[in-house]
Amino acid sequence: MIRKAVFTDAPAIAAVHVDSWKTTYSGIVPDTYLETLAVEEKQTLWEKGLSQADHSVFVAEEHGRVVGFVSGGRNRASDGPAAHYDGELYAVYLLKEAQGKGWGRRLVQALARDLAQKGIHSLVVWVLTDNPSRCFYERLGGEKLAEERVEIGGKVLSEWCYGWQDIQTMNQ
Repeated sequence: MIRKAVFTDAPAIAAVHVDSWKTTYSGIVPDTYLETLAVEEKQTLWEKGLSQADHSVFVAEEHGRVVGFVSGGRNRASDGPAAHYDGELYAVYLLKEAQGKGWGRRLVQALARDLAQKGIHSLVVWVLTDNPSRCFYERLGGEKLAEERVEIGGKVLSEWCYGWQDIQTMNQ
């Protein structure tokens, strides 16, 4: 089941966030950084995010347990090719055991519908180039717009920006 997240989902979203970072980015992001990730810290972040009206968050539930989430809202970019898009997909994460079941696509589609109702019709997402799930965005029709360098845990990594001129195409 996909549903709009509520404030009380913050602990479950935080747990998925931390767990998925540790499984997805192992070998990409330094282990010393991954070891510092704490559910309590992320819970505070998600409580704040879930309190903001302009932040859309949806969760995927399997057998009554949150196994994934997506979040998005207005584009945070102020320059470059990404700045020409209305919205941004901030994060989509799934527990390892929930991957490959269509949850990611359904979460992104729920977000796209919600953002369209708020007047957001184009979207970007930034993703680490070495992320094994990067091709997910290409399968959704995202076009590579830009590439940047980011530092995570003292390591410089490459990030790609994908864009959709019309988020309705994500619902196909």
